[in-house]
Amino acid sequence: MSRFRTPLTSSLACAGLVGFAAPASWAQTSTTLPTVEVIGSSSTDAQAAEDLKMAREDIARRAGATAVVDAKSYTSGRAATAVDALAYAPGVLAQARHGQDARLSIRGSGIQRGFLMRGIQLYQDGIPLNQTDGSADFQSIDPAAMQYIEVWRGANALEYGANGLGGAINFVSPSGLTAPTAALRVQAGSFGQRQAQANLAARGEVVDGFLSISRGEQDGWREQSAYRADRLSGNVGVRLSDTLELRGFLSYVDSTMQMPGSISLASMNANPRQAGTNYVALKATNDYTQKRGALRLTWQPNADVRWTTSLYTADRDRYHAMTYGILQQSMQDTGFDSRIAVEFGSSALTRRLVAGVSFARLDGEEWRNANVAGAAGAATGRTQLDGRQNTVYAEYTHGLNDRWALQAGVQNVQARRRLDNLMTPASSYDVKFNGTSPKLGVLYTPSANSQWFANISGSFEAAPFGEVAYNATNPLARAQGATTVELGWRGRTDRWTWDAALYRSNVRRELLAMTNASGAALGTVNADRTLHQGLELSTTGTLAPGWTVRGQYLYSDFRFDGDAVYGNKRLAGIPPHLLRAELQWQAAPWIRLAPSVEWQPSRTWIDHANTVAADGFALLNLTLSGDLRGGWSWFVEGRNLTDRRYAATTAVQANARGLDGAYYFPGDGRSIYAGLTWRTH
Repeated sequence: MSRFRTPLTSSLACAGLVGFAAPASWAQTSTTLPTVEVIGSSSTDAQAAEDLKMAREDIARRAGATAVVDAKSYTSGRAATAVDALAYAPGVLAQARHGQDARLSIRGSGIQRGFLMRGIQLYQDGIPLNQTDGSADFQSIDPAAMQYIEVWRGANALEYGANGLGGAINFVSPSGLTAPTAALRVQAGSFGQRQAQANLAARGEVVDGFLSISRGEQDGWREQSAYRADRLSGNVGVRLSDTLELRGFLSYVDSTMQMPGSISLASMNANPRQAGTNYVALKATNDYTQKRGALRLTWQPNADVRWTTSLYTADRDRYHAMTYGILQQSMQDTGFDSRIAVEFGSSALTRRLVAGVSFARLDGEEWRNANVAGAAGAATGRTQLDGRQNTVYAEYTHGLNDRWALQAGVQNVQARRRLDNLMTPASSYDVKFNGTSPKLGVLYTPSANSQWFANISGSFEAAPFGEVAYNATNPLARAQGATTVELGWRGRTDRWTWDAALYRSNVRRELLAMTNASGAALGTVNADRTLHQGLELSTTGTLAPGWTVRGQYLYSDFRFDGDAVYGNKRLAGIPPHLLRAELQWQAAPWIRLAPSVEWQPSRTWIDHANTVAADGFALLNLTLSGDLRGGWSWFVEGRNLTDRRYAATTAVQANARGLDGAYYFPGDGRSIYAGLTWRTH
């Protein structure tokens, strides 16, 4: 028997892209779900569908912007990177730099970061993937091994303890209760791309298990851009009683990723496939291994109470050869999370309280050396890191009647960043951050087909290591904060689903690389005031029998607000407009045709002084796919069919002074990928 669910649940559209509001009755009542008897492979589909139905019901409670990406929506094509998985995720900006490296941002989060990621809390199965200081790696994610992905934009992730400007993304794995007994996926394509993945699952009366093994690699379109990623992940669940489940998670990642660097516009026009200066000679790379384990205990005595407690640990080792040196890291993260959700009230008026705590610690060591043809030369630095982040949060939902509900929440974060510089003690620091973020929202459900929501919220983001201090004379000792106002409308009919959100964030002390009035570089410091505002639109729909459409549009207006140096200029790095759209025609079960377009109609500023910009572009893609007998499915996908020369994304500068420089990451040329999937029924 199974009544258990992943700890972060949200919506799911039948078409498999985004989830929207469920009928009002779902939002306002506590529903006792039928027990599912798990017998064979066909029961796993029923259990997965039941979990997703419950997730859709949960999302109707949220007075804010959230969405779900079903893995089926992107595994019908190439599914090798986080960008493949999140390209159509509402509100998410996902752009490839090269290989598996990407720019991932929600509402301008981590706009400055040219490496790793911050501002968004990543989870897998509700358990943090980020390092304790907020940084995160894309190599940790195997999109083809997921069941679905939840996206919680902005402070709507407060219910789960996330505190950054961007919110949270949760990658949900299958279990032995929801996965087929066996599945195999292979794909290959341009620039030496090869990928294979096998899934195995088993289930019994008390124990179930899931295992995924994969290997992905590509020689790369550009020089010095090959990657390889070997991944293993799995989980085992034990139903200790009808109300108690213990589930253990293990994962291992071994990844190598060459780095081609950014190049100048002149170089991109001459040969976009070349690497940046010295990147080949110095064998620039970001090699990474991760070993991660977690235990999650879930107690659910009835449909109205759910208590989830998790313990996790992760060991991360990195060898990062760069043009200015080599960084080696050995990091250990440990954490504890406990969260309870309680429903009470009546069938017409919901009362719901969610409260939780999380504690995380990072212990790490770094070694820096000169780069001698990719090997470690003379030592240039050694540091020890001690990071802490403790969070307490609560959110209460109060149904006024069957249409109106209020939500109020609060979160407190205490963080510490201690760095001991063993070679230059004067550069050591020990700083503490403390912030409280409130939230107040309202949810209006005028009919069974739509919902309106509005909220005002705060966010708090402590600086990660590497951005806490630029040098001993210019320390950074304040966290980034913001106040965000959000208004949205979402809904679903038999033929259409839609999600629209307007937001405006007044950001304080944004972490940006800046210059002073004389033009001298300051490194990463706190800006004065900045403004992030925009529009997020997404939809899926049926135009006619056999014809469906999906699309995403982002309008991003990010700018300084009366800055002494930059005035009201736009922040660099994020395109003002981004449109992705796909039209699909299903001629028969074995053949689907889906042309799509990615369009950035306007230029993107490269520097905050707004002196250099990357041109907009439009890419034409086409995917052919279908389902065959015996559990087989196939796809052939063509990308950038017109072989457009363009910058997929750019580096972010303070002031380029109108001069060309190594700021551009060329996007891949014309490419073709093909794949086969087999699964038991």
